Amino acid sequence: MNQHNNSHNKRRNVKVASPFSTSHIDPPVFSRRVFLISGVLSSAMLLSGSAAWAKDPEGRAKVGFIYPDSGEMEQEAKSLIAGFDLFFDKDGPCPVDVFKKPFQANSDEIGETLEKWINDGNVRFIVLFADVESSEKAVKTCAAAKTILFIANRSVKLVSGEICNTNVFRVSANNYVLSEPLAPWAIQNCGTKVFITGDNNREGNERSDFFAFGFERAGGAFADRVMSDGSAESVQSVLTSIANSETDFVFACFEGQSAENFLKAFSAQDPKHRKTVIGPETLTSFDLKSSANREMILNVPTLTNVLNPESLKSKIVHLYGAMPLSVTRASEGHNLGQIIDNLAKEQFLQTKDFDTLIKYVADSKFNGLRGAFKFDKNHDAVVESWVTAWESRSGGVSQKVLASLGPSVSLDFGCGKVGYPNNRHDSTSSGSEGVWEENGN
Repeated sequence: MNQHNNSHNKRRNVKVASPFSTSHIDPPVFSRRVFLISGVLSSAMLLSGSAAWAKDPEGRAKVGFIYPDSGEMEQEAKSLIAGFDLFFDKDGPCPVDVFKKPFQANSDEIGETLEKWINDGNVRFIVLFADVESSEKAVKTCAAAKTILFIANRSVKLVSGEICNTNVFRVSANNYVLSEPLAPWAIQNCGTKVFITGDNNREGNERSDFFAFGFERAGGAFADRVMSDGSAESVQSVLTSIANSETDFVFACFEGQSAENFLKAFSAQDPKHRKTVIGPETLTSFDLKSSANREMILNVPTLTNVLNPESLKSKIVHLYGAMPLSVTRASEGHNLGQIIDNLAKEQFLQTKDFDTLIKYVADSKFNGLRGAFKFDKNHDAVVESWVTAWESRSGGVSQKVLASLGPSVSLDFGCGKVGYPNNRHDSTSSGSEGVWEENGN
């Protein structure tokens, strides 16, 4: 039972400062209420609790977020933090102090912050948004620490769980889980021959690789694969290639502006020549404020791990007054909040038995915004998947569930590069190339 159940903190419906717009200053830790009065947003050390908790710090956990100070990953990190904060926006005690530290690209700040938080700050839980190489270095830095590290990088080239480092977890679904489960459904509902396209970057290529892997394993064949830089000219070239191919349907792994560009050009085609298009949820997750954008996404099947994303968006907008870039990232943060809240209820946050703490996190099972959640033996997230499509409703769109696919479990990649299940963390070794070559950036 939570030892702090008698300390109530009325947090509901309190408008908090948005994490989506920050200044890069480094003031002392202070309470949310003081924060509201000051009107100054810290991007380095922000206490996400109440003044009441500051008087009773026992049992509180320090949770640190490290992320780039610019770019899309910064916004994704802030989406996750928003979901994390949203979980604790309720009546009752908040068991965490949150520290946020942006870093500049190609700097040594990640390692320096990790060392400081591990050695001086006693931060028990750290969430890292960084590229694969920086994430691997962080895993090694935390290997002997009494700290649990949550990696937010989705690349399957990074597997850092139980058989590598027991104190490392990935609360984010990896790129395999975000695409491969759609392949068997596509065989049954879209056809046996696919044209694959998407963003020519690491995310787009990995997800396309694993959709292709699942599709071929399920008995499908390929008409062609043409990746794109997302520009209007490149998208038109892709559409020409699709028109000239003999394909049953298209798997399009775009996101953001390139997804909008692709669907705009795709929907402008003559309906007689238009193929069915499917993809990961990023294909239809761009801004839907305009009626034209809402029209483009109608009846496009996508794989999702979050049901009713518009409801989650509205809750975060109500809390912060701003829209998160990524609803999926926000749901990951919400799950992370559940994990730490469950630890607090079982009085494990301050346990000196670190092995017991790790085991409790590894054995976590609960129902959340991504359905039934747990970790696999490599400490990768196992979440439920659905195939959904948007349909018209009065004044907007609503999500229709086409199929429930159940839990989506990643392949057992082992440690290191994909396809090398040896029990060592050696993915930076020369000559250790993965089964799927990396295309793009």
